[in-house]
Amino acid sequence: MPSEKIIGYVLLGVGIFLMLVAAFQIILVFTGKAQPIKILNTTAQNNNQNTSKNIDSSNPDELLKQIQEDPLSLLSSGGGVSLPNLIDPTVLYQMLNLTVYYFIMQFMLGFGYKLASLGVQMVRPLKISVDQNRISNVVNSTKNSTQ
Repeated sequence: MPSEKIIGYVLLGVGIFLMLVAAFQIILVFTGKAQPIKILNTTAQNNNQNTSKNIDSSNPDELLKQIQEDPLSLLSSGGGVSLPNLIDPTVLYQMLNLTVYYFIMQFMLGFGYKLASLGVQMVRPLKISVDQNRISNVVNSTKNSTQ
C-alpha cells in the first residue's frame, strides 16, 4: 500500500473523529447534560456609590442641580442614580460562553470536514487511461496542420 493511501486513511479517520467529537459536544451542551468551557468569567461588581453624593431621585430640583454641576455623575457608579441591570450579568456571560463555545465547535467541525475530504482525495486512486492510437492521431494531425 503506498504511503499516500496510508496518510489518506489517517486523515480521513482523524477528520471523522473530530467531527463526531465536536457534534457530540454541541449536542451535550445544548441539551444541558454538559457545561461549556468557561471562556468568559463573571466577576462580582462592586457598587462603589459615594454616599455623600447620593441624590434623591424623587426631588426634581436636586436632580436638576446635580445635572447642572456634573451631567455625567448621574450615569457613573460614583454616585447619583444607578442604572438598572436589564440582563443579569451571569446570564449574559453564560449566553456569551455558549455562543463562543458554539463557534469553536463549528470551527472544529469544519476542520474535521476538511481533513476528511483531503483524506478521501488521497485514498481515491487517480486513473488515467491513455489510448495509444488516439495520441498518435492527435500528434499526426498537429504535424499536418503545421505544415
